[in-house]
Amino acid sequence: MSWIRLGLARVAFAGIASVASAPGGPPPQGGQGGPQAGRGGGMSRMLFVGINLTDAQKDQVQKINDKYRAERQALMPAGGMQAGPPNDATRAKMMELSTKSQAEYRVILTADQQNIFDKNVADMKARMEQRQKQGAGA
Repeated sequence: MSWIRLGLARVAFAGIASVASAPGGPPPQGGQGGPQAGRGGGMSRMLFVGINLTDAQKDQVQKINDKYRAERQALMPAGGMQAGPPNDATRAKMMELSTKSQAEYRVILTADQQNIFDKNVADMKARMEQRQKQGAGA
């Protein structure tokens, strides 16, 4: 069970960190083509895939990213996520930041966009849990 929590923390943290570090800031739209499809990491694309953000929403996403950037960076080990698993306190803080930022992202979305976002979050968690199950069985 702790491996699943670790995996979910890594996914959540990597997703938020990749959104924040994307050049130009806002997450890519739609996940298909588009001017920002190649920016940021795969996790940010997974959160916003299928969602076409307005310019105002992009600005709000950037503000949310900026709000949590220093805290996220302070949690990153010197060698990045490859430096080893975070300890329990760091993992808990990662999850807290992820939960807070995802809640703030969700507020700026329309009801239809929220449905897609919620599905993306659930899909991302399910994929990580599946990877953890496969890793545990190897």
